[in-house]
Amino acid sequence: MKKILSIFVILCVITGFVMAGGGADKGVDKSKIVMRGTDGTVTAEKFDINVKANRKYTIAVVVKNAGNPVWESHLIAARKAGEKAGVEILTYAPTRADNVEEQKRILEDLVTTGVDGVVLAPANTEAVRGPVLDLIKAKIPVVYDNTMGPSDIDYLSYIGVDNIEAGRIIGETITKMMGGKGSLVVMEGVPGQSTSDQRTQGLMDYVTKAFPSMRVERVVTNWEFGRGRQVAEDYITKWGNDLRGMSAVGGNQAEGAAEAVKAAKMDVIINGFDVQEPQYAAVANGSISFTVSQGVYEQAYFGVIAVVKALNGEQVPRWIQTPIRIVTKENLKELDERPDALKARP
Repeated sequence: MKKILSIFVILCVITGFVMAGGGADKGVDKSKIVMRGTDGTVTAEKFDINVKANRKYTIAVVVKNAGNPVWESHLIAARKAGEKAGVEILTYAPTRADNVEEQKRILEDLVTTGVDGVVLAPANTEAVRGPVLDLIKAKIPVVYDNTMGPSDIDYLSYIGVDNIEAGRIIGETITKMMGGKGSLVVMEGVPGQSTSDQRTQGLMDYVTKAFPSMRVERVVTNWEFGRGRQVAEDYITKWGNDLRGMSAVGGNQAEGAAEAVKAAKMDVIINGFDVQEPQYAAVANGSISFTVSQGVYEQAYFGVIAVVKALNGEQVPRWIQTPIRIVTKENLKELDERPDALKARP
């Protein structure tokens, strides 16, 4: 009787392991998985995306926000990549936008539920360190999509722009449109997210060095339309007609600022970031002067492909750099990154 009971207990433990995380193994030799990309950078156009999975991998794609069209576009691209490469794509996002604790719980669950790889857009660059380390210890390769996570651990690859350079390009473009005169407000997003921190740094560094006499201040807006409008109202009161420029490094704050500027009947140069519906419409109707494409389709698509290659045992670059493009009325249709436009891509 004791022998039968012992066998039963062992079977339960084995079954529990398979249900909890062993299901993703499917007999794969994890020693052949590439966990860390080769040092160096390649541009997106030079990265070979023609790959087929050696088996039916399961790849989790974890973004910051389910409701934001930017992240919807990422998920569309990821599913397309999964279909082409022959893998299963599971998508996850916090129910509350940019909720760090919820995203950490998602990542913790992925360690035990059993996936083969993870494509992650971190809600906070350093806060995800623990769960990412746990994924890596479990031999689950992690790609950072759009936003860098902790850089001093053995993640596979980062797919995205040089965010400091993106900030510099924004600064160069908006100050040129301002004629190098007047005062500028920089509307940063969520502090702690590398996209916001680095773009703001690049923008501020450029403006303060190129135009040392220009008044420039930075304000946290958490990517929000309402905060952008409130900041614009505050600076219209504070600076009056000397307010000549408002620069957003992401999110929807530019469109909120444009609403306040229109109500005040002022002429202010405003830029957005990304080419989703709010930015597309604002550039088309002239309420903002330009926005920025960072190649969101390529970021998520290449993230999935990089994981597939690593699981196949192929080397991938540590950084796959997507292009930074200034988007105006002249090239708006060509650089449309709204979900419906991306669904129509081959």
